[in-house]
Amino acid sequence: MAAVLFFVALLLLLGVFAFQHPDVATSASRNSPAGTGPTSSTAIFALAANAANTSAALHVTPTAGAVGSKITVTGTGYPANSPLVLKWSTVNASWVVTGNPPQVTGTKIVNTMMTLGSTQTDASGSFSAQLTAPTDYGSPNHAIQAFTSNGTAFPQKVLFDVEPSFRISATSGPVGTPITVYATGLGYSLYGTSYHVTWDNTYVGYATALTSRGTTNFTIYASGVPGTHYIDIYQGYPGPGYLNPQQGPPSGETQSNFPPLIPFHTQFTITSPQTAPTLSSWGPPIIIAFAAVVAVLIAVQFVLLRNEGKGKGMARAIAAILLIVAVILGGVGAVMLNGQGSASQTPSYSPQATVDRPHIAVLESSVSSGPRITVTPNIVSVGTNITVTGAGFAPNARLPMTWSTRQGNNLNGYQLVDLPLRNVTAGADGTFSFAMKVPYDLGGLHFISAGNLTRNSNGTVFLQRSASISANQGPAGTPIVITLLGVGWDYNTNIVAVDYDNSYIGYACGFNSQGNVTVTVIASGSPGLHTIDVYPAIWWGTSTPSAQLTAEYRYPLLSPQDHPELMSSFHFTYMLTP
Repeated sequence: MAAVLFFVALLLLLGVFAFQHPDVATSASRNSPAGTGPTSSTAIFALAANAANTSAALHVTPTAGAVGSKITVTGTGYPANSPLVLKWSTVNASWVVTGNPPQVTGTKIVNTMMTLGSTQTDASGSFSAQLTAPTDYGSPNHAIQAFTSNGTAFPQKVLFDVEPSFRISATSGPVGTPITVYATGLGYSLYGTSYHVTWDNTYVGYATALTSRGTTNFTIYASGVPGTHYIDIYQGYPGPGYLNPQQGPPSGETQSNFPPLIPFHTQFTITSPQTAPTLSSWGPPIIIAFAAVVAVLIAVQFVLLRNEGKGKGMARAIAAILLIVAVILGGVGAVMLNGQGSASQTPSYSPQATVDRPHIAVLESSVSSGPRITVTPNIVSVGTNITVTGAGFAPNARLPMTWSTRQGNNLNGYQLVDLPLRNVTAGADGTFSFAMKVPYDLGGLHFISAGNLTRNSNGTVFLQRSASISANQGPAGTPIVITLLGVGWDYNTNIVAVDYDNSYIGYACGFNSQGNVTVTVIASGSPGLHTIDVYPAIWWGTSTPSAQLTAEYRYPLLSPQDHPELMSSFHFTYMLTP
């Protein structure tokens, strides 16, 4: 009770002081911009006090929409003629990769806020702000809240639901047409991170956007016969797609997204294959030309019968020429119509071999003095020519060079070891330079060292995976050997998943092959173009749902830029001949 009385007395003293010294508030308001009200510490104190005003109200219209949607935020009961900052609650999400060998052990979610916009209240303490739903994760848990200019929060909040949105880049084209899927508003929670794609009800793979704030794009390739084909996208945990989410329990960020946004259904029309003109394709028009010449020939003969006089010799000559042309056209047209000239009937075919490589940043040494090594280029594939340069060494020093790699297995873990590379001799100025080819080895970071050089001065190389196929055309039953080099050593980088004609057929891993993975796929289907895609995947992680989250083990990951360790994907075409 004594504490309460003391607090009341203190407030009365402060009130008397403010009443006897009006120049404090007057001088503050005199220096404020017109119409904005006081901006001194006294004014801020007043705004902070008003921030606790529970009579204020906040509204948003609409309450849900895709990224980029126009929204209106209105408020009443706020301080009059005051600037406000409108903020938006969100998270920063990332994969958690730990262990030896490293594996996905979960996700790291950090709550944060971003500025959505600013506004100004009127004399009645009301405002209306026209804003745009920002690029962010799909979730109904984005709270919009008003703050004073000094960062004091008003307690009123209103929720907005960012809904997932999908579109495709093309709706028709021949076999092999790249179809890019653009997605925004993808989630980050247990049931909201993975989006599974099917092509004509066959499983292609899944995409995530955990590390890209809910926005991603990925490309699949049209495969099959001419006609309509269907693309479907489902959410699901732990994979593949969950087909009836509308009957499932509400689960945080997905509770308002069903239906109609997920599942997403669209279609693609495969047009006739793009082939070169063949002799047989010219048969019908030549036959038509033959018929036209015969008709003219008949007309000329009719004229000859009606006119026995002038022009008879010329008409007979024209008739003879037309008869010869008709015979030639008829014969050639008949031969072509029957499909002769098979050497020219082979469709035009240019094999495709494309790669989608996420951006990788390699941390380079910042040492600018003393012994140091640099490697150019430092993001490479097996067989790439690189230049190794050293500086700051003792004049004419003989230096044993080493190449670091990993040795071990997935049961007992891996150790970083240094293998002999070559010996070099520094020049009189303490420098050296030599060229070499990147050796066959595991993907990931490698260090080129000299003697007892400290680790932070080593040359750093990132070895990325590469892929090739043994044949790009042939009949059904042809073995197609897919070779990958630079496959990694841990649970996230030692595996690939393979699709044939947008249908997932299995995975391959490189536990004991020092970065080499060889897969044999048998060519199958009807004659024409077929697609082969090699995607990154995750072999294994922890088994508890809270940690596993959306690691769809051994499934193709269609968005390699969101792979925990940024692995590439590869696309090939194969022409199946009769």
